[in-house]
Amino acid sequence: MDDEARKALTRRIKMKGLELGFSHVGVIPCHDFPDYAAEVRERDGYERFIDNPASFYAGCFPSEFFPQGKSIVCATFGFGDVDYPPELLKYIGRIYLARCYVPVPDNMAGKRLEAMGEFLESQGMEVYRGNIELPARPICAEAGLVTYGNNNFAYTEEDGSFVVLYTWLVDAELAYDQAPVENEGPPDCNLCLKACPTGAIESPRHLNPMKCILLNCLIPNGQADPKAMGTYIHGCDICQEVCPRNHDVLRRAKRKDSFLEELVANFDLERVAELDSLDDDYYRDVLRPVMYNYIRDPAVFRRNAERALAAEHIFEE
Repeated sequence: MDDEARKALTRRIKMKGLELGFSHVGVIPCHDFPDYAAEVRERDGYERFIDNPASFYAGCFPSEFFPQGKSIVCATFGFGDVDYPPELLKYIGRIYLARCYVPVPDNMAGKRLEAMGEFLESQGMEVYRGNIELPARPICAEAGLVTYGNNNFAYTEEDGSFVVLYTWLVDAELAYDQAPVENEGPPDCNLCLKACPTGAIESPRHLNPMKCILLNCLIPNGQADPKAMGTYIHGCDICQEVCPRNHDVLRRAKRKDSFLEELVANFDLERVAELDSLDDDYYRDVLRPVMYNYIRDPAVFRRNAERALAAEHIFEE
C-alpha cells in the first residue's frame, strides 16, 4: 500500500469512528511500551495487574501476542455532557452511569465498539480479538488525543477527565498521527491528593489502586478503610470533581438522560444489599446496565451496599 492509499484508508477509519459517535480518533504505529511497563512495575499496588496475563501490563507488549500488528487505532468518548442525578452520584461514578466503560455488549456503547471493529475488518484488516487489554492512556497520549492529570486520569479539552479510551490493534500500516503532547499535570496543584479520602493518590500521577475507592468496590480484599469510602458502591469521582481542569465541564449545561431518570426511580440500596444471584431480575434490569464491569459475585454487591447503608446511617445521625 502506497502513502496515498494509507492516507485514504486512515481518513476512512477516522471518519467512520466519528460517524459512530466517538469524540476523537487517532492512529499510531504498533510498538511495545517498555517504559510504561517499567513505570507500572515501580508503582505500589499494581501487583494484581502485573500478575494478570490479560491486563494492560501484558498489553504493553503487543509484539508477543499479535506479532503481525502494524498499527493501533484509538478513540475517545466523552461523557461529561450529561446531567447526572445527585441521587445516583453519591453511589455510582459517572463513567459507570454513562454505560460506556467495559460496556454491556448489547448496549449502544458495546455495539459502537463492535461496529468499529467490524468496519476495520471490512477494510481488509485483521483486528486483534483476544482478551489482552492494551495500555490505552499512553496510546491515546501518543496520538495526541489526551493529556494526563495529577489524579492519574486522562484528559481531553472538551470533556476533561470524563472520557473513556478505546483501542484496536490491526495488521495494516496506516498514516500516523504525530502529535506528542505534554503529559505532566499542573506542577503546583495538589487538590486531588488532598481530597482523596483514602489517600490513594500518593503523589502526582501516582495512584495506588489498592487504596482507590473504585477498585475497592470491585475486589474482596482492598486496602482502603471502609469507613473512608462513604456511600460509594461502584466507582468514585471525588478527585475529578475537585480538579480545576474539570470545572468548566462540570459547570456546562447538561443534557438529560432519560435512562438515569428512570434509574433514580428504581434504584434501591436495600434491594442491592439483598441481591443473591446475578440471574435476579433486579440485577438484570436495574444494576447490570451500570454495574456490568468486573463484579461477578453477588456477595461483593451486598458488601458494598451494606457499607453504604451504614455510612448513610452515620450521616443521618
